[in-house]
Amino acid sequence: DSGTCSVGDHDKTIVANHNAYSYMSERYDIEIVTVNGLDPEGEPSAQDIVNVINHIKENEITVLFVEEYTNENAVNSIVEDTGVSIEKLYTMEMAPIDTNDNYLSLMNKNLNNLVNGIGC
Repeated sequence: DSGTCSVGDHDKTIVANHNAYSYMSERYDIEIVTVNGLDPEGEPSAQDIVNVINHIKENEITVLFVEEYTNENAVNSIVEDTGVSIEKLYTMEMAPIDTNDNYLSLMNKNLNNLVNGIGC
């Protein structure tokens, strides 16, 4: 249950490919650090991927939150080079991937993925 996690006992900084989650940041007092180069609406360049990899390594990031439509090849390349775990966050900018999903179910998935990523 995502409501039982005490975020105060865990790292309150998360790394995401896009800061579309300010509402979560404010609500749960979590700092969101944005890594540029993984825009889900475009194909990242090789240099974008290298920059993300370097940022992850330099800052000892263990979990990267990405939007549901982020380029999977780029994400797999980053995971291969860094060992970082990936958690998805749903922006709900497009129709849900699964027809069983709706706004509330995707928000619950976001909260569960945050809980997992923070380490609760």
